Amino acid sequence: MDPGVTSGHAEDCILDPFFPMHRILRCLIFLVTLGLGAAWLPERAVADPAPESVHVRVEINSPQQVIDGFGFSTAWGSVPDVNNSAVMDAFFSVSKGAGLSILRNRIPFRENPTMNDHFLGDGNYTSTTVNADSGAYKNFSLNWGNWDLSATRALLAAIKAKGPDYQVTKIFSTPWTPPNNKTSRWKLPSPGAKLDYGAAPEVGGYLDPDHYQDYADLLADYVLQFNDPAKGNMGLPLTALSLQNEPNFRVNYESCDWSDRQFHDFYAVLKTEFTKKGVLKALPNLQGMAPEDPNFKEDLLRPTLDDSDTADMVQIVGAHQYEVGTGNVKHDSTSYTPPVFQRTSDLGKKIWMTEWSTAAFADWSDIDQALVVGQLIEQDFTVTHANAYVYWWTAALVDSRGVPNKKLYALGQFSRFIRPGWKMVTVSEPNPRPLVYTSAYIDPDGKNLATVTVNRSATDYAVNYSLDSGSFGTGAIVRTSESENMAPVSTIDGGDECSVTVPKSSIVTLTVSLNP
Repeated sequence: MDPGVTSGHAEDCILDPFFPMHRILRCLIFLVTLGLGAAWLPERAVADPAPESVHVRVEINSPQQVIDGFGFSTAWGSVPDVNNSAVMDAFFSVSKGAGLSILRNRIPFRENPTMNDHFLGDGNYTSTTVNADSGAYKNFSLNWGNWDLSATRALLAAIKAKGPDYQVTKIFSTPWTPPNNKTSRWKLPSPGAKLDYGAAPEVGGYLDPDHYQDYADLLADYVLQFNDPAKGNMGLPLTALSLQNEPNFRVNYESCDWSDRQFHDFYAVLKTEFTKKGVLKALPNLQGMAPEDPNFKEDLLRPTLDDSDTADMVQIVGAHQYEVGTGNVKHDSTSYTPPVFQRTSDLGKKIWMTEWSTAAFADWSDIDQALVVGQLIEQDFTVTHANAYVYWWTAALVDSRGVPNKKLYALGQFSRFIRPGWKMVTVSEPNPRPLVYTSAYIDPDGKNLATVTVNRSATDYAVNYSLDSGSFGTGAIVRTSESENMAPVSTIDGGDECSVTVPKSSIVTLTVSLNP
């Protein structure tokens, strides 16, 4: 070893005015080498920061609205592959899948000459008139072998065959248009628009008031025959009848315009015809639904709700949510908040979100689309106090191979665990951080709790739940993320508080028993 560097340590390189120059140079070389060596050393691993803590108090003694369920539409025969057990389980199994419980079917009144649904025959409709006096009404002949209804019937049969693990308990029907063809002409052209009775009689127009009674009689026959073993035999009692899909949205497919006043006036006639034909007595649990506006609002139904003679014909205010798009929901922010349905709430009516899809977010990743679905469910339940969430059709919940996508699992983070009849309960912070949403639900016996947290942000959070009374029992955590589909993550032992880690870009559900 050179005596000028006695031990190889930097502190041994003490410069002295009488130190030989060659030794000074050796010391300088050593110091430079030491610095470069430090640069070559690997960096010490840095632990990930702990998730940011958020506290949420769950008010189990402050119940809110009853949750009726979650579902999707079977319109135009869009149903899951009934022969694929894995796909069917993903949609309906309450032990392994999303456990969806609501279906929405289309009433096939289309009479396009090249795409006729043949539900009412061709041209003139087959009907008989009963009581040819002031109380007269018509009975219509319906073709329940129609292809669209047959697809829904086959799906219901497959669901029933699976036993108690599949629990679809509700189905509601929506027409996209009343019957109309060049002979019947039940619809008239809307102001400023044309109606092609020959080539596209199903597109646009509005229902002629002279045919209000005919249409009311037809709808009465539809609901009476729906689950009649000798006629519709659909396999499940009809839960609700909607009057129209998106009544004020002009498109180039089957549709019909309805104003708020037209809804009111038609409901008055429908009430009369339903009474004449015994619908209200035969189907006491049947509920009326409207307006299924393309946007999430109640406005088109206000005259109907404000009139006591017609308000009792509507039990569910249904609406879609297509005002949501990339303009008000962005990757790193959102300006969207759903409205309060004030008149609906004042009258104690139910609120269902009955259609939405992420079509406007088509260029987003699958998980990012799923997180938007989760955000909207959270907001609809905690802000609008909706009772049900029904996504668009099957094709929007599977990929091109028919394999379920992330949006179905996003639904499942709610629907498998929050069963029909559960109630939402108040939480202290439904939106505790930007792009983070949480809600809580309790079973009818008050013995089990489910919380769902949607984290669209780029930050991991630890959500610490506490209760207004009692304590947490044992529970489990399930998560959907970019790499997970309703995956079991961990279990909890319970206590006065319960901490749930919610990573960025994930939806996490906690299910836990409650101790008094």
